[in-house]
Amino acid sequence: MEIKKEVYKTLKQIIRIKPKGFSGIGLVIYDPDVFDSSCHCDLRPSYVLPQYNIKDENCYDYLICISDYRNTLHDGFHMIDKNGELKYVAQYFVPPAKKDIFPNQEHGVRLYSSICGSTMEGVLFVAVISSNFDVNFFENGKEIDLDEIEE
Repeated sequence: MEIKKEVYKTLKQIIRIKPKGFSGIGLVIYDPDVFDSSCHCDLRPSYVLPQYNIKDENCYDYLICISDYRNTLHDGFHMIDKNGELKYVAQYFVPPAKKDIFPNQEHGVRLYSSICGSTMEGVLFVAVISSNFDVNFFENGKEIDLDEIEE
């Protein structure tokens, strides 16, 4: 199954259970051979990240755990490489602002950063669950129709 479908499958599992204390999730799926790693930095540099793949049941549980607003890792974006390996959590992700892309008035910085970040070289797509459990995927600055992912 391609990475986009795996990510969507995981996010759908999360929204089905609507975990208490959920702060939202931002996932940047990227190609490490192309992506400029200076565009993100670790908000929790002393944290040792466990090894998970988006296909693993443990990854799903882990993402729920770290997305609780009481968890110090809930802030920022989590980064998954093109093979589905979770490489970084709690990242300050710094995409350049795009003057032709406007923020969504219903959501905040995470969603706007996702749209702008999806235009960056080496970023395959960005997936977000907002704190109200809205799910959005962005690729090249455009929202992906979730029905197309499921096909």
